[in-house]
Amino acid sequence: MLEWIVLLVVVGLILVVVEVFLPSGLFGLAGGVCLVVAIAMTYANYGIEAGTWLLGGVILATLVGLILWVKYFPKTPTGRRMMLTATTANVAPEQNYQSLVGKTGVARSYLRPAGIAEIESRRYDVVTEGGMISQGSEVRVVAVDGTKIVVREL
Repeated sequence: MLEWIVLLVVVGLILVVVEVFLPSGLFGLAGGVCLVVAIAMTYANYGIEAGTWLLGGVILATLVGLILWVKYFPKTPTGRRMMLTATTANVAPEQNYQSLVGKTGVARSYLRPAGIAEIESRRYDVVTEGGMISQGSEVRVVAVDGTKIVVREL
């Protein structure tokens, strides 16, 4: 019986490690089940003291493994390939819409209160001051707050 318990613990730990490299949830779940069955068998066959020792050992091994993985895995060649480290350099800078204040345009969709307006031959996502504006109506930009463009019907 002891051989089966040791085998289940070893297989369970191996399956949990495999889950790190082949994430699917299946290996981790199978590994967890192996560990739970091994602990249950220990409680059933060797008593509360032995079962508690095995449970504590599995928890301790899991914590130590997690700490070591977090500390060393990102520095390994495999870890560097799996981890995201680079930032995207081609992100467009935030537009400055302040120059649109006072400009007029046309509502290209119904503004209820949000929609699309065409101002100076460009389309913008806009919001009204609160009411609805029909498609095709002329609008004027009355305020800009960051990327929020507020319009009013003319």
